[in-house]
Amino acid sequence: MKSVPLSDVERLLEGHVSVRRRADSIQPLRYPVEEALFYDPFTRWVASAPAGVRIRMKTDATALRLSLNQRVAAFAGDPRPAPWHLFVNGQASEKKAAEGGAMITLEGGLIGDEHATLAFDLPTGEKHIELWLPQSATVSIRAFELNDGASFTPWPDERKRIVFHGSSISHCMEAETAAGAWPAVASALGDYAHLNLGWAGSCILSGLAARIIRDQRADMIVLKLGINVHGQGTLKERTFADSAHAMLSIIREKHTTTPIVVISPIWSPPREDTSEGGGLTLKQMRALLEAAVDARVKSGDRNIRYLSGLDLFNEPDHADLPDDLHPNSAGYRRMGERFHKRMLGGNGFTQAE
Repeated sequence: MKSVPLSDVERLLEGHVSVRRRADSIQPLRYPVEEALFYDPFTRWVASAPAGVRIRMKTDATALRLSLNQRVAAFAGDPRPAPWHLFVNGQASEKKAAEGGAMITLEGGLIGDEHATLAFDLPTGEKHIELWLPQSATVSIRAFELNDGASFTPWPDERKRIVFHGSSISHCMEAETAAGAWPAVASALGDYAHLNLGWAGSCILSGLAARIIRDQRADMIVLKLGINVHGQGTLKERTFADSAHAMLSIIREKHTTTPIVVISPIWSPPREDTSEGGGLTLKQMRALLEAAVDARVKSGDRNIRYLSGLDLFNEPDHADLPDDLHPNSAGYRRMGERFHKRMLGGNGFTQAE
């Protein structure tokens, strides 16, 4: 086996914002590494989990081996599945979990040794490889090896690009693999590249998130807002509306005419009519987000749309909402299909001339 320099491996990464470079590893991140101390530890962790990050290359290799540092999210001592998902020439090929690695608890405690390995045997001949990293773990690559004599080149994703931002329901840790997240499903159906900035538990209508989105290459921007400010009532009516407008205004500083879709919360029965800490119900959030989009349209923004989260997941889908908050894999796939049909299909979002 021959080792590929980490500087060359970095050129194979897609779907990330920045890379943390250590002496012996590289780690793709979904926030700017130079701003790490701006974020609270939990947001920093979920934005480090590589949801939607892929390794893409053209190669004649028949074997791929990775040495990793991997920390898998564990809730109540139960680690989330963290499979890597290999696609060859655009077709799903193999799902495989790394061997070894540590668990990390919600409180930040580390259980076990983070060192892990992963190996794939590849078909012979020239091919396009896309390897999706797990969305429920943090991953640093220590070594990337191909069989002796193999050649490779980067396979950059040059398709039109959608940038998604949202909560755990966009991060999609419950999906079978990162390729099954609803942003990934919708993008694949529409033949788009995508950047998944779904931050589990951390979509708080943040100016920091807005700045990241503002600075990305994007042909469409999708903001799925609301659910993470329900808990503890962290935003009230005035501050919720103000924060939504502030986020949109920051994004519009550079994306003056880029299509933006604002999505309100999907159906969650315990939260529809109930608030916490004097905050908002989901029904109130939907009305406020629709009003915010309407205000911007009336102010001259012809390239913004509101989409109710109920159009993506509603009461008839309850069987695929096992905890009354997060869809399962089938629910996420259905959300992706519905978003594609409503916003990316033949009758979808049409940008103003």
